[in-house]
Amino acid sequence: MGNSLNFLLQATKVLHNRNYDDSELKIIYDYLISIDNEMLNDYFNTSTILTYKNDLELYVEILKTMITIFESEEKQEYEKCGLLIKKINESIRIMETEK
Repeated sequence: MGNSLNFLLQATKVLHNRNYDDSELKIIYDYLISIDNEMLNDYFNTSTILTYKNDLELYVEILKTMITIFESEEKQEYEKCGLLIKKINESIRIMETEK
C-alpha cells in the first residue's frame, strides 16, 4: 500500500504543477485504471493525509484532474475520460456502501 500511496502523491504533485508530458500522463492514466476494487477498498479504509477522510478521496481527486486534462482542446481523449469516470463511479459506490 505504501508504494501505491507514494505514486498517488507523486501524481498529485506532477498534475498540480502542470509539469508533465504525454508519457507521464500515460503512466498515471494506466496506473489509475489498473486499480481494482480491493485496492479501492484499501484506499477507503486508510487515511494517510489528514485533509482527506480517506485515501480514496485523493484517488478520486486525481481522477477528476485527469479527466479535465483529457477533455481539454489539445487532448480530446474522450475514451480515456470514459474509463476514468467508470473508476470514479466505482469509488463513489464504495464510499456510499461503507458509510
